[in-house]
Amino acid sequence: MKKRLIAVLMAVAMVGTLAVGCGSNKDNSTGSNDAKSADEKVLHLEGGNPETLDSLTGTGGDSVGVIREVMEGLGRFVKKDGQDVLEPAGAESWEPSDDGLTWTFHLRDHKWSDGEDVTAEDYVYAFQRMFDPDTASSGVEFFLSLENAQEIVDGTKKPEDIGVSAPDDKTVVFKLTKPVPYFEMILGSPVAFPQRKDIVEKYGDKYGADKDSVVYNGPFIVDEWIPGSKVILAKNDTYWDKDSVKLDKVELLYIDDDTSAMTMLKNGELDAHTANAKWEDEIMATDDFDLVEAPFPAGMRDIFNVDTPLLKSPKVRLALTLAKDREELNNTLFDGYYEPAYGWIMPAITCQGINFREKAGNPLKEAAAQYTDLEALFKEGLQEEGIDPNEKLTLKVLLGDSSAETQTAGELYKNEIESKLPIIIELESCTDNTDFMQRRKDGNFEMTFLHMNGAEYDDPSVFLNMYLTGAAANEGHYSNAKYDELIKKAENSTDAEERLNLFVEAEKIMLVEDPAISPTVYWNQNFFVSKKVKNLTAPAWVPLGFEYKYAEVE
Repeated sequence: MKKRLIAVLMAVAMVGTLAVGCGSNKDNSTGSNDAKSADEKVLHLEGGNPETLDSLTGTGGDSVGVIREVMEGLGRFVKKDGQDVLEPAGAESWEPSDDGLTWTFHLRDHKWSDGEDVTAEDYVYAFQRMFDPDTASSGVEFFLSLENAQEIVDGTKKPEDIGVSAPDDKTVVFKLTKPVPYFEMILGSPVAFPQRKDIVEKYGDKYGADKDSVVYNGPFIVDEWIPGSKVILAKNDTYWDKDSVKLDKVELLYIDDDTSAMTMLKNGELDAHTANAKWEDEIMATDDFDLVEAPFPAGMRDIFNVDTPLLKSPKVRLALTLAKDREELNNTLFDGYYEPAYGWIMPAITCQGINFREKAGNPLKEAAAQYTDLEALFKEGLQEEGIDPNEKLTLKVLLGDSSAETQTAGELYKNEIESKLPIIIELESCTDNTDFMQRRKDGNFEMTFLHMNGAEYDDPSVFLNMYLTGAAANEGHYSNAKYDELIKKAENSTDAEERLNLFVEAEKIMLVEDPAISPTVYWNQNFFVSKKVKNLTAPAWVPLGFEYKYAEVE
């Protein structure tokens, strides 16, 4: 059930996330419909249901997993000697100014899949489009430190004024309003990938909707895409580092239940898959797989839509937060594989090298010790909003899909809350992850259940900037002036201790004093990987999944 819930319910907000195809894309294809040659190297994985190939708006797990392999930014996250590093990619070198306010990147010679050169203007255009309100890219939250960024968000300047420039075809310059300790890391995010203006304008609203509406500059191209079924990637012969790519193809399949995935794994139809306790003994007994541990800072949360009359009261939201038994949910839904979350920032996250959770403790455990009568807290919140606590009250909770496993998870939550609070939980189901993401984006929900986020860089801001007033990733329309002030003050400081203290205070506000979300578990990545597969890694600072560039199949 664990993998199913994750695959269906997650989205990066990557915090960030994730050309448009001309006929020449097909020239790079190895011909996915042809009979597989005996020596063709093909990697088979799950992940074949992206909602878009637009790197500025594709924040779902499957979208990001495809985009980061068919596109490439200035740097690329890879795992070397067990450590995650940002290696030169589209840029062969870069340097900051002494004051940290100017970053200059020098591009290498490389091409798009239609043979056109990747230029500095392609990066400038991508950032201008990111800050265009019509794009509604979550990447904006990562780059508010750029010159004119806040003014563009406020509507006093235009997207063309963003502090990214191209002095020549091979140089990209970023101007910041303040030093940002993690600036290099956020440039490795898919939202910072280049885009071709001529291609985006040619396809308009259809950009990224199919494989031929995009041009590619990464290790692979999309050779075939059958929505809701599979995506086949083929080696990109125009890629600057193509000699490092040992695979001919990567077949990404959409699999809608864990049992099917494990059966396919054992039958050799999949080469790797997320591990869980339920299947570990059976899979490892075959002696065909390695169990690979890959720490990953990610978390699962429920989102409150604060526009919902029933959820306007912070006390009501806190009662719902504390009524959730995280231990039971972890043990029942995820076989105890994860860690119950009594804070929002994950244990792996640091603030300039200082571990956040060690400083912040467990604010929800502290709150539970303070508020022992949850029903009284709940009713008090209702009365403050003018709602009769004796009325028959109903809260609609949005699930990712209508599968049996997701429904079972929803029923567990429903029964748990109804046993503790005087409220009826009505479960709503989406048709699929794309529908789930759209409803959140539109604010068409009262509360969600088990929505996932992963980190794209190592800093508390990656998860806290999401809840600033008006942020694109702020799907519940949360707004708290004190919270905004703390986050902005932290973002204007370079002192690690000061930033950490401000972030700790802000987290307590958005979890306890005025809840925006209800965390459930801290997630991690463990994988079953076929022994015939080598160099398949899972870097921490990218949205969920594998890096295929250096993988090999024996």
